Amino acid sequence: GLRGIYKGYGATLASFGPFSALYFVFYEKFKLWSRIYLQQRSAPSDEQVVLPFPWIVLSSASAGAVASFVTSPLDMAKLRLQIQRGAQSGGENATSYRGVVDALTAAWQGGGYRGLFRGAGARVLHFVPATTVTMTSYETCRGFFQKSLE
Repeated sequence: GLRGIYKGYGATLASFGPFSALYFVFYEKFKLWSRIYLQQRSAPSDEQVVLPFPWIVLSSASAGAVASFVTSPLDMAKLRLQIQRGAQSGGENATSYRGVVDALTAAWQGGGYRGLFRGAGARVLHFVPATTVTMTSYETCRGFFQKSLE
């Protein structure tokens, strides 16, 4: 029924929420560090440096890489919970998890840090281009509309 449709949604939120929060923290921090670096390289002035496009790309890609890597264990637990229903019908060797903590514990017991971060590289390779395109598009449109409204 309806409850079955949303089964595992808590695990999705437990993965996506921290990723989004960390992404924006890292993105703003990388932009700030970029501005400070560029300000130090240019002539000193009270005017805030406008971040050039390549620096926005670098900031968004770096934030996406760090946030996706750090939250990779949560995503791995979410994926294990999502696929367990199909695995349960597949036979006696299927593993069943009671929740996110149980999936994380099983990954830790099965391989320590390597078990927790299994698949992290693929996750980073997925999120870096996605966050880069999203945030550079946002920043470009924001700059365009900001100039057109002045």
